[in-house]
Amino acid sequence: MAPRTRLVAATGTLAATALLAACGGGDHDDKIASSPTPSATTASPATPASSTPEADPSAPTFDFPSDVTIKIDPDTTGDATKDAVLRDQAYGLDATYLAISKLDEKLPVFTNYVIEGASEMWSESIASGRKNHRTVTGTVHFYDRKVTISSSTTAGVTFCEDQSASYDKDSKTGKVYTTTPSVNDFLSHSVFMRKDKAGTWRIATYNSQRGAARCKP
Repeated sequence: MAPRTRLVAATGTLAATALLAACGGGDHDDKIASSPTPSATTASPATPASSTPEADPSAPTFDFPSDVTIKIDPDTTGDATKDAVLRDQAYGLDATYLAISKLDEKLPVFTNYVIEGASEMWSESIASGRKNHRTVTGTVHFYDRKVTISSSTTAGVTFCEDQSASYDKDSKTGKVYTTTPSVNDFLSHSVFMRKDKAGTWRIATYNSQRGAARCKP
């Protein structure tokens, strides 16, 4: 989702009202298929599907529904500060998709890692998705993450996202709205990170561009 344009990732049926920002951004045929998995709001917690870098015993737990997978490339730099930003930014991405998949913007892990304008934007989308019974399914991949340190407490991260295997799903019926693959499946993002007093880097703003040719392999 792009904060100013409201939606960069939903299928065509949702674009006008900007409900969710998380799936299948191709040429929108809105083909409907029966989902072989439970709806994201009722699925039993599964082993975390994220590939968040640098597994750490103190890392937050992300109990994604069994039909949602988040892949995040480590993109580590060897610089302690930049790698800390990348670690927490990955947690923020996981937290955002967890909130989307469960249609719950009040999850503690989401409110801890996503703040200010980014929180407001995603919370509005998630609330709309809950109202309209629209969530996500499939796999998203984040990669090519690059950090710019601005100060001891602020930083920026640019990165790419591949949504070619992610789609909207009806949270009540489990039906999946598939799309035709296209360059629109690839998004370019930039986020502003702010470090809190506890030392956690949190996503404060979130901007996106759909159809990013530079992000297409």
